[in-house]
Amino acid sequence: MRVLLTGSAVPPVPDGAWPAAEAPSPPGPAGPTLDDVAGWWSPHADVETVALAVAGPAFLDAVAPVAPEVLAGVVPGPDGVDVPVAVRRRTSAGDGTGARRTVYADASQVPATGASEVLEGDAGAVTVPARSSTAAGHLLALAADAARGPDGAPGRVVLATGGSTSHDAGLGALLALAGSPTHVGDHGTTVPDDVVRAARAALGGTDLVAAVASDLPLLGLHGASATLDARHVDPAVAQHLERALGAVAHDVASAVEHAGATAGGGGALAGRDLLAASSAGRRLAGLPGTGSGGGLAHAVVALGGRLVPALRVVADDLGLDARLAGVDAVVVLADELGAHELGGGTVREVAARAAHHALPVVVVARAVVAGRREQAAAGVSGTYAWGDGDPRALVERVARTWSRG
Repeated sequence: MRVLLTGSAVPPVPDGAWPAAEAPSPPGPAGPTLDDVAGWWSPHADVETVALAVAGPAFLDAVAPVAPEVLAGVVPGPDGVDVPVAVRRRTSAGDGTGARRTVYADASQVPATGASEVLEGDAGAVTVPARSSTAAGHLLALAADAARGPDGAPGRVVLATGGSTSHDAGLGALLALAGSPTHVGDHGTTVPDDVVRAARAALGGTDLVAAVASDLPLLGLHGASATLDARHVDPAVAQHLERALGAVAHDVASAVEHAGATAGGGGALAGRDLLAASSAGRRLAGLPGTGSGGGLAHAVVALGGRLVPALRVVADDLGLDARLAGVDAVVVLADELGAHELGGGTVREVAARAAHHALPVVVVARAVVAGRREQAAAGVSGTYAWGDGDPRALVERVARTWSRG
C-alpha cells in the first residue's frame, strides 16, 4: 500500500505578524512531526511525505525539493542596517513555465521599518510601532533580479505574504521599488502619481505571485485592521490603521489608473493583469487576499501580480496532483480539525485534490472539533485524535487499520 503523508501538528498562526511580538510558549508538548508519523506508519505501507506551508521559514523549506538552490543577500532594514535574507531558486519547472526561473521569497524575513506614531486615546497615549513594508520592497527587487535568466529574460517571483511584519497596505514596498528615499512609508508619506508605473518598471516584466495565507480583504469588517484585536491591538489603533490603509488604497488606485493611462498598460507585469481596466483599480482593496501580510498583497495586485492561496501555490509547484495519482490513500497531520482546516487549511486543499483521484483522506490530529457532516462535506474519510494520549500509539493503530494485507 502506498500512502501520501502531509500536514503539520503545529497550530496555525494568524495572517500577518504586525505588531511584532515575542511568540508565546506552546500550551503543551509539541506534536509529532511529519518524519515522526512517517516512521510510525512505514512498517505498514510505503510512505511518501510532502510538506506544505503558507508562510515563514517552513514555506521556503516546503519548496526545497523543486527549488534546491539557496541564494543569500541583504536588504536595507531599520536605520539603514543591512538585514540578511535568503530566497530559493528553481531553474526549470514542469508546471508550464518551461525553463523560466522561479524565485521563492518569504516576507517574514524582513522587519517593518519607518517611524512609530503616538496616538492619544481615551486611556492615554498609545504608541503605534513601525509598520512600513519598505524592506519587503527591497526583497522583491532582489528576488526579481535573481529570477532573471542568463539572457536577462524576466522570471517568476512567488512571495509568501502571510508572515509580513508590516501593516501599511504595501505602500512602503511600492515606494521602495519606485526608488523613493529610504524613509518611505513613514506616517503621512505622500503617494506619487507615478509610483505604480515606476515600481512596475523596476520589476521589468517579472511574473509576480503573492502566495497569500488567507482571503482577507484590505479593508472592511473582515479586513487586515479589523483582525488586529486577536493580537491585543488597542481598538483605537485598529480604527486609526483602517483609516490610514483606506487613504493608501485610494491613492494607490489612482496611481494604478495613472499607470494605465500613461503607459497603456505597457508597464504591467507578465501574465494576467488584474487591473488592466482603469475601473478595476477602484475595486483593488476589496479583492480577497489583498489584506494578507498587513496589506502587502495589496501592493502585489497594484503591481499587476496575482493573488493565489499559498497552499495552492506550493501544492501546484510540488506536483501534488501527480503524486496523488500514484498512491492508495492520503494521511493529513493536523493540530486541530476544525473551522480553519476545513475552511482553507491543508486538510481542505489536499482533500479537494484527493477527491479527483477517489482517494480516502485520513486525518490524524491532536483534537477533532468538526462534526461528521462537516468532515464528509470536505471529503474526509476518517478522523483520529490523540488528545492527551500517545500520538505514536494512535498512529500505529490507524496505520494497521488502513493498511491492506
